[in-house]
Amino acid sequence: MKLHALVAALSFAACTRATPAPSAQPVTAPAETAAAPAANAPSTANAPSAANAPAGEALTVTSAPRSAVLAAGDAAPSFRATTHDGHAVESTGGPRPRALVVYFYPRDETPGCTREACAFRDAFRAYTDAGADIVGVSTDTKQAHEGFAQHHQLPFGLIADPQGQLARAFGLDASGGYAPRTTFVIGRSGRVARVFEGVRVDGHADEVLAAVRSAQ
Repeated sequence: MKLHALVAALSFAACTRATPAPSAQPVTAPAETAAAPAANAPSTANAPSAANAPAGEALTVTSAPRSAVLAAGDAAPSFRATTHDGHAVESTGGPRPRALVVYFYPRDETPGCTREACAFRDAFRAYTDAGADIVGVSTDTKQAHEGFAQHHQLPFGLIADPQGQLARAFGLDASGGYAPRTTFVIGRSGRVARVFEGVRVDGHADEVLAAVRSAQ
C-alpha cells in the first residue's frame, strides 16, 4: 500500500510539472507571432509601396488645381512623373533645356486617341530635331499605357494620371473620368507657349510642331 501510494504521488507530481510546459508554449507562440509582423512590417509595407509606386512616386504634382485652363504666358505647373517606360518627366515652372509638348487625351486604344498618338509617333523625329519632347497623359493605368505604347510602337512616354491631379493642375476637368483632348506646348522658358483646346485629331501633330518651331 505504501509503495502504491508513493507511485501515485509521483505520478501526480509529474502531471503537475507537465501542465505549465504546454501552457508556456501558447504564451510564447503568440508573443513570437506578434513580434514577427512588427519585425517584418517595413518589408511588408515596402512591397505594396513598390507595387504602387506608379500611382505614388510615378506622379507628384506640387501645383494647385486651377479653375481655368492654362493660357499662353502662364507658368507651367510643377510636377514630376515617371512615364510607362520608366523615364522621368519634370516641370518646375522655370527654364528647361528643351521644349515639352504635353498632350491630354481621353482613353487608350480608342479610335481618335490612337490616330492622335500615331500622328505624334510619325512626327517624333521632327519634334526631336526641333528640340522638343512629347509626353501623353490620360487617366488610364500604367499597365494600359504599356500595352497601348507597345501595340502602336510609340517612341514617347505616357503618364498615368488616374486621379486626374495633373489634368487639374493644367486647369482641365477630369471629373468625368477622363480629361478633354487638349495639348500644351511648354517653351524653354518654362512658360506655356501655346494651348490647343477642342483638338481635332487630323493634322493636329503638324499644327503643334509648327507651334514648337515658332516658340524657339
